[in-house]
Order: sequence, then structure tokens, then C-alpha cells
Amino acid sequence: MPRVGSSAPTKRSKRLLEDISNTVEVSRTTSMKKPSLKKNLMLSEDEETSEPMSKRSRTERTSSRSKKKVDIKKEELSDEEPEVKPTRRTKRAAILKMKEEPVSDDDDDEEEEYATGDEEEDVKPQAKDIKVKESESEEEEDAPPVKLSDYELMVQKNIEERQKFLASLKIFEAKGELEELAPQPAAKKATSRGIARIKEPPQPTERRRSLRQQKMTPDGADLPLPSEREIAKGLAESAVESNPRPPPGPGPMMDYYKAPGREEFEEFMKELHSINMEGGGESVWSQEGPGVIKTLKKMKITESRVAKVVPNRTFSVQIHPTLDKTLVMIGGKYGELGLWDVHREDSSNGAYYFNPHSRPINCLTVDPWNYQNIYTTSYDGSLRKTDLTSGIVQQVYSYVEEEAYNVYTSWHAHRDENTVLVGGSLGELIQVDVRDSNSKPVEYKVHNGKTVKLVAVHPTQNHYVATSSRDGCVSLWDLRKIQKNKAVAECPHGRNVSGLEFSPVTGNTLISTCSDNYLRFISCDLSTLKVQKKIHHNNQTGRWLTTFKARFLPGREDLIVVGSMMQPRRIEVWWNDGQLAHEFKGDEFASVASINAFHPTRAVLAGCNSSGRVHVFM
Repeated sequence: MPRVGSSAPTKRSKRLLEDISNTVEVSRTTSMKKPSLKKNLMLSEDEETSEPMSKRSRTERTSSRSKKKVDIKKEELSDEEPEVKPTRRTKRAAILKMKEEPVSDDDDDEEEEYATGDEEEDVKPQAKDIKVKESESEEEEDAPPVKLSDYELMVQKNIEERQKFLASLKIFEAKGELEELAPQPAAKKATSRGIARIKEPPQPTERRRSLRQQKMTPDGADLPLPSEREIAKGLAESAVESNPRPPPGPGPMMDYYKAPGREEFEEFMKELHSINMEGGGESVWSQEGPGVIKTLKKMKITESRVAKVVPNRTFSVQIHPTLDKTLVMIGGKYGELGLWDVHREDSSNGAYYFNPHSRPINCLTVDPWNYQNIYTTSYDGSLRKTDLTSGIVQQVYSYVEEEAYNVYTSWHAHRDENTVLVGGSLGELIQVDVRDSNSKPVEYKVHNGKTVKLVAVHPTQNHYVATSSRDGCVSLWDLRKIQKNKAVAECPHGRNVSGLEFSPVTGNTLISTCSDNYLRFISCDLSTLKVQKKIHHNNQTGRWLTTFKARFLPGREDLIVVGSMMQPRRIEVWWNDGQLAHEFKGDEFASVASINAFHPTRAVLAGCNSSGRVHVFM
């Protein structure tokens, strides 16, 4: 078979051409006017190449030729004389016209010119296409619907039966009625107990100035750079201007009070003057181990035991030993000392704060020999005492001048009734006499001049002191003979130590919290420090959360309490053998409690998060 567009005529095309010419001769003799096939069958070369010829099988081509001959004869033998139509420009349009109307007569078609073999090859498939399309359309109209398989019929039958069954039960009607009758659950509102939130005014944006107005060269090469001392001084001055250190006192507590609700705070202070500050009574923590766990499991949290006590992050917490009130004390980020009377009902739900410091209160303790005195150590470089009975605030020790930058105090511990040990950022352990603020303190050089972050005094041998520093080492010191910065014993941790405390009864064990994700029970025989047990614990609180500080339960040597990063949020209690003893959870407890404290004798636990909110289990 020749390819489409070939110039050589085939035998079949010649034979078909002869048949067509014979048919035309017969039609001329029987008709008055002779129709012409020239306009409908003659195709130009441009039209010939505009649409490729369809590929057909040999059988299809034979049938199409025979059908075409019959159709052409019928059209030519028709007696009707239709109107002359304009010549079509496309081949497909010409073929369609040939099918729909009789060929038009033309007087100029006396001399017949027939298409070549190539043109005949192009015309015949087009006519065949028309017939095939017509037959296909007729088959589609008369074709019966598609027959489904047995499996599809079974599935359709099952669906219909189930729909009938559900309709008979009237389930959909009942569902709609229930949805209309059911009350919509109300969204739970977040509690807003505690201090009132103060909206800070928007900070003014700095006006942009050109280099010329700033007296700078385009490249800035000729400008002298400030020294490190000038930079430190500028930072210190900006810090002092934004939040200056309060006066050293002594002065009344109301002079340091800046929060709303001043009248209510005055009423609260009058109540503190009249309550019994002494604790006492039998401690619930003196029971055997199973009895203590049973007590812990009974402690619950409610919505009324959650309140915001300080505006920002909490750094320290204690529960006052008094039995007349549940009084929680909080150290805040900007020097706030928060007081929360848990069961007091007023506009602030018993939560108040004042500012004895200007920077974070990292350590807060109740004087073990006088419960009315609260000692606070702040990063602003001062140690202060607050008398809750008299309402007087007084500075006990100042480590640095106010304008000093990056020089601070971090921790303190009571050595005896009259002396307190304070850790400094320049590697000093300072012994302060709290009876006279003008007395010269005793300084001990430790940790090779690196920051003393934590201080713990042995409960029975108060001349032994444990400290930790930025060097990731826990050291034991004998204050009677500190020579050449040499410790009695050391226990390297490798990473930053954020918590350190002696066991409260014998002091034979130290508990440390380290950023290497371990809690360590360290045995201490006053000559060596040795790790007895390591508990794997996630201590990665990140930048915006206060670091964890594991603590012993009051009067216990075998149980500790520590915060947790796990979900749902919880506070964990661990045995000293590495077994988890209990977890405090609740619907009202939904944040990380980085620091925690127990009441010395009662079943009360306070957990503080990094937004100033306190959760009390009791």
C-alpha cells in the first residue's frame, strides 16, 4: 500500500476512477442538468496536506469504497435541483457537504476534470470516516445499558437493603432530633486569678538618621571603636536607667510596693502582723515510706489553687512554715518578692508583690532561727532581709556598686543564726554577719575565680560547704582551712550544675541537677564525693524556662522532688534508688513547673512556671 501523499496512482484507484466516470455518464443522460463532482471532489494540494489520512485496515477501505460509490450514485441520480452553494475551503467541510446535500449543478462544468490518484486516496478515507461516525452514533443511541458483573450486582443489592433497613428504623430522623435537643458545650475560659495584668505602653520607635547626622563616614573606618570598659559602662547605665536598684533601707514595705491594690495589700500586712509565724506540729513527712506516698497521692489541685503571683518569670519559691495561713513566697525576674495567701478572697485572690530588688531573685529562704525574716539574694548584687511582722526591708550586704556591669551575687545559705554565705560572680564565697551590715565580710577564694553559682551548708557540720561553678564541678570546702584554692573533694559533672542541696537530716548525700540530663545522688563522708546513683532526666529547659532544681522532701533522705518536661505536665517525686515514686498531675496543671517547694510539716506543694503562675497541690 503506498504511503499517504504518494504521487503514483494505484490500480485500485484507477479502477475506482473508471467506475465513477461511467456513473457520471449515466447520470448525464438521465438528468436535464448534470451535477458536478468537481467542487466537492477536487482538492487542492494545500487541503490535501492540511489533514493526514486516517490509517484503516484493508477490509474497512474496501467497504468504504463500495459505500461511497453507492452514495455518489444516489446523489447524482436525484431529480432535485438544490441551490448552488459556495465552494468549501476545507476538505472535511467539502466531504460533509457532499453527504448532506446533492451536488450542485454548474454550467461551467462542461469539461470534466477528475482528481488524480493521490486525491482519490485522500477523499475515500474521509468519506469512510463519515460513515463510520454515523454508524457509531447510531450504535450508541440503540446500544443496551452496560451489564454489571455478579459481584457489582451483589454490592448494589446489599447497599439497597441496608438503606431500606436504616430507613425503617428511622435512625436519621432520630439523629436530627437529638442534635437539635442536645445543648452545645460552652468553651472553658482560662482562669485569671491572681494579680492584675498591667498593659505596658508601646515602645517608641527610634527615628532613622543618615550617616551625616550621625557624624559617620560612609565606610565608618575613621570612627574609633569604644573599649570594652565603655561598652560595659553603657550597658550598666542603660540597665540602671530602665530599672534602678531600690534604696537599701531600712524602710517600710509599702515604699517598695508598685503594683495595683495598695489598700488591700495594707490590710493583708495587718493580718501578717497578727498571725503566729512559728510552725511546729507533727510533720506528715516523718512517716514511713508507704505512708508518705499515700499522703502524696491524696494531694490534689483545683482551679482556686492556681494564681499569677508575679508578672514575669519565677526564679525561686518557698512555703512559709506558719500553720495559720498557706503562704507561698515567690522570687521574680525584676526583683519582685511575691506573697500569696492561697485561701484569701479579694480582687487579687490574695496575691501581692513588691520590689526589694531590681534584678532576678535567684535565691529565697526563710531564716531557720527566726521565721519572720525572709532573705533574698538577687543578681543586682545585694542580699536583703524582709521582716514580715514589722514590714521592714533592709539591705544586709552589697557585693558591688550599682553601676558595675556583669558582676552579681547568685546564691546564699545560712551557716548559723548570725552568718550567711553568699556566692559571687568573681569566684568569692563571702561570709556575711547579718547583725551588722557595716561589718567587713570574710571572703574565700574558690573555683579559681569562676562564678560561684550554688552554695549548700552541711546540716550538722556547718564549716563544710558544697559549691558549684561554671566549670561543671561540685566541690567540698572546709572553711577552717581553705588554702591555695584547694577543695577537700571534687565531683566533676562536665556540664553546668543548676541545682545542689544536702540531705536535710544527716548531710550524707548531695543531690545535684545537671544540664547533661542526669540527677546525681552523691555520697559525702566529709573527705570524698562519690556518685552513688545517676537518674536519667530531661533537664533541657531551654532559654525561656527557669532551670530545674531537684530538692529533698522536708526531713527526708530518700525522696526528692523535681520538675518535668514530659506531657501531660507533671511534677515528679523520685526515690534515691532511681525509682519513680509519684507524679503530681491535674486538669488545672498545664505548664512546666521548673521550681517546687513543700511545706515543712503540712501536705502542701507549690510548683511555679516561667510566667509567674503558681500551682498548689494540697
